[in-house]
Amino acid sequence: MKLIFRPIHKASDEFREVTKPPISRTMETYLEMHSFGFPDRPRAANLPVSVRLAASGKLVHERLSILSDVLRRLENIGWDVRIEGDLVVVLNELSLEAGWEVLRREGVSDHVMGLVEKGSDVPPAKGLAGGGETTDYGVLLDS
Repeated sequence: MKLIFRPIHKASDEFREVTKPPISRTMETYLEMHSFGFPDRPRAANLPVSVRLAASGKLVHERLSILSDVLRRLENIGWDVRIEGDLVVVLNELSLEAGWEVLRREGVSDHVMGLVEKGSDVPPAKGLAGGGETTDYGVLLDS
């Protein structure tokens, strides 16, 4: 089984992700709070660079925190986790089904599905937790 993660994306993608609909209530609040000092109270469509950078940093921090927790669990159960260029690659000798069963048992399968990149071994759509949809930079991303 092979899983591929891209912990940090191109800057333009990270900046765009901040205002990609639907914007969570948490991010809306974050943007409002960081835009407070600007006289025109910017919204998502016209964020000052400083606010966009701060929000991008928040998203990257959250993603890296989740990914590092997932990878720590996989390292602790003996899976091979390595950095290859800009990617983190996780390998093991398990079949697709057995590997995903381990991820479910470890309680990280939902997190993994939201983070894996194209080229990862993913379960058939009917077996996906959360209805088969991916979030953020999940497996449906073409880059």
